Amino acid sequence: MILEKACFGVSEFTHWFQTFEQDVLLYTRLGVDSVEVCERKLAKDPGLAREQLAFLKSLRLPVSSIQPRVHALFQDSMCPDLLDPKQRMREFRNSIDLMSEFFPEAPMVTISGVAPQFNFQLAHETARKLYVELADYAADHGMRIMFEPLHPILMNNNTFICTLKEATTLIDSVERDNFGLCLDIWHVWQEPSVEKQIEALGERIFGVHISDWPVEQPRCLGDRRLPGEGCIPLSRLFRAIDKAGYQGAYSLEIFSERTLPDSLWDQDPAEVIERARQGFHNAWAKQPD
Repeated sequence: MILEKACFGVSEFTHWFQTFEQDVLLYTRLGVDSVEVCERKLAKDPGLAREQLAFLKSLRLPVSSIQPRVHALFQDSMCPDLLDPKQRMREFRNSIDLMSEFFPEAPMVTISGVAPQFNFQLAHETARKLYVELADYAADHGMRIMFEPLHPILMNNNTFICTLKEATTLIDSVERDNFGLCLDIWHVWQEPSVEKQIEALGERIFGVHISDWPVEQPRCLGDRRLPGEGCIPLSRLFRAIDKAGYQGAYSLEIFSERTLPDSLWDQDPAEVIERARQGFHNAWAKQPD
């Protein structure tokens, strides 16, 4: 049965050049259902970061999920200088310590990063081991972790896990109830039998990211469209996600490049949200029976 009203949220990546305070005040003013917090927008000083999180909590804006400051197991484009995966997971645990004080109900996103020296066997073995430790640490703090597979165009740039099958294999190998999937439709929509794959995920889906794919293909890695302004069959995918039993937020996550003449990061932030929200609800209403 299709939910009458889906939860439309916004990830702070969507407005990358705004401050944390500008983001949450804008989302509150526009009546956005939830926010995905990006820790990179918080002060590095823990005391100041706690003040910012307390401010968000005072606004009563629900937090759907959290992007930690260091969220990849191995080297990635957002944190290219920290190479040791154990140290990276220590940074992730620091994020758990901070966020669990304020929003323990919000799952935290992780990606794989790139396989060191293209040793995929070692990368998979390391992921299975360290994610067990991370999931157990998160459970001790009442939190969940969700793994996000990325599109193959990001292979050897931000990920070595590019399919739902590989992601679910990792999740099943970790064998922790608090370790699940972050389903980003931009990354998975071109996979074979994707709707059936999604339906089979069931309770393993902890969070969903939404955006759209340019009709004439991306001009760079950061080139996304707002829901309904690209070529992803959103209605069919939303139906599959709904049939899987997911009832959480659908978070708008936009990456762009300011070098693009129509960069979404340079457009009016409120207009971006309104267009995205309208496109999302239009696609939601057109789900097939």
